[in-house]
Amino acid sequence: MKDKIIGFSILTIIVLGAGLTIDRLERRDSSVTLSAQDGALEKSTSYAQSKISINNTVFNVELAVNEDQQSRGLSGRKSIGDNEGMLFIFKPATRPAFWMKDMLFDLDLVWIEGGKVVAINRHLPIPTPNTRIDQLPTYSPPVNVDYVLEIRAGQADNINVGDRVEIINAISA
Repeated sequence: MKDKIIGFSILTIIVLGAGLTIDRLERRDSSVTLSAQDGALEKSTSYAQSKISINNTVFNVELAVNEDQQSRGLSGRKSIGDNEGMLFIFKPATRPAFWMKDMLFDLDLVWIEGGKVVAINRHLPIPTPNTRIDQLPTYSPPVNVDYVLEIRAGQADNINVGDRVEIINAISA
């Protein structure tokens, strides 16, 4: 009988501990979601940070490295500040397709290959309300790229095809 009570006590402690851990994880996940929705480019725990320089303009960027980060991008954010954005990393280089699903502000896309700007899509508008997903336009570069810089519309007005690009540093999340 004593062994059953000890076993039951250990099982209870394990179940309670697992419940507390799950509750902490749910709270942490919701705080990350809230920070991504409140508008500013947050230094969130889900993205590494870096800086990228084009024409002596330095952009503070979050790095979208994995598929989940890349599919989410800047969707759902109310806005981002001047010289802020998201840098998508594609290794090996590829010809990705971007869309404006759930975007709340217009964007510029700067397509980068081998340290040079190879194309720019400027002033891409947010979708009109109630646009079906299958009717959203997609945007792709003319060649394979290893980076895509996503910034607020108008921020690429002084960037040109052929400009040199330097990634200054990468800071882990």
